[in-house]
Amino acid sequence: MKFNLEDISKSPKRRQILKTALTFVTGLTTTSLLSFLIPNSPKKAQAIVVQRPNEFELKGQGTYIKYSILNQVPQLDYKTENTVTHFSGDQIGTLTTDIGTLVTVILSKPNSELGGNIVRFSFLLPTINLPIGNIETSIQTQGILTTEKTSGLIRRPIFGQFQSYETFTLNGTARYR
Repeated sequence: MKFNLEDISKSPKRRQILKTALTFVTGLTTTSLLSFLIPNSPKKAQAIVVQRPNEFELKGQGTYIKYSILNQVPQLDYKTENTVTHFSGDQIGTLTTDIGTLVTVILSKPNSELGGNIVRFSFLLPTINLPIGNIETSIQTQGILTTEKTSGLIRRPIFGQFQSYETFTLNGTARYR
């Protein structure tokens, strides 16, 4: 089947559908996607509206994570057997990559004069679309504890590998609220 863009330009209805369907609202909110726009087809073009989850609850290897973005402010609760920590706003780093969004928080920092280890917790959030009406879905992803050696103000040279990693599977729920 061949697509002919000239057919679309001659049809005001198809042009409007194309304009509407190709308009995206970015972020973790509702997104409109064009599913089919096939000229000379008996099927009508349709836009599928989906919603992106804005709350995630994840568990794995003795770790519980609740991450949410409400009113464009990220919140993250990190709990283990020995630790309960809350992070908000700029304390949470995010990086959009080809394999999902990497979410990172700093769990501990050493004394800046003496050096020591910086411990970060990161996890990958895959891209998820929820059909309108479905408010949640199960997800599986990876958590990463990174320990980074630092030298502090003393500036002792550090030799070898600076970062070490512990990875583990996180299972849970992604939902739209």
